[in-house]
Amino acid sequence: MPESYNIIFCSRGNNVINKTSLNAVQYNVNWSVILPKKFKKFHCQFIFKSENYSSGVLTDNGFVGMQGIVSNCYDGLSRTSNLGIIYPVFLGGTNSFYNSTNNDNNDFYIDYPINNLVTIILNKFDGVTPMGSMPNYTLIMNLQGVTDEELRNDNTPMLLDVSPLKLS
Repeated sequence: MPESYNIIFCSRGNNVINKTSLNAVQYNVNWSVILPKKFKKFHCQFIFKSENYSSGVLTDNGFVGMQGIVSNCYDGLSRTSNLGIIYPVFLGGTNSFYNSTNNDNNDFYIDYPINNLVTIILNKFDGVTPMGSMPNYTLIMNLQGVTDEELRNDNTPMLLDVSPLKLS
């Protein structure tokens, strides 16, 4: 079983450095204390849940982006900081929250992080407009170390047996 690590990004957490808005929260993460250096890459997925918002109904769908890490996520043309989506869940009346489970987004890979400053960006699908009425949230990212052997196997071309068939 691969070694697995969870990183919790909470907008009310002690590692928040800069929070001008809940749509762009900067965190301090001491990766070298959390993740072993023996891994060059990590297989990742995340879940996201916001606090209940009771001042109206949340209606925006959006992207969760993470600046400060290098991922294998692309928007079709170039590498993107967007890792997945979040969406509102209506509870009734004027109560709703933002959510994303590990079944809502694809897994992704990141290189071993070298930047201790990580910013979580929450934008609408246009990629630039901040999500409206963003409540405090928690994002939990699961990272599984990818071994050197797995990296070698992933980059090794598969050899096919193309010898002629012998019929008897």
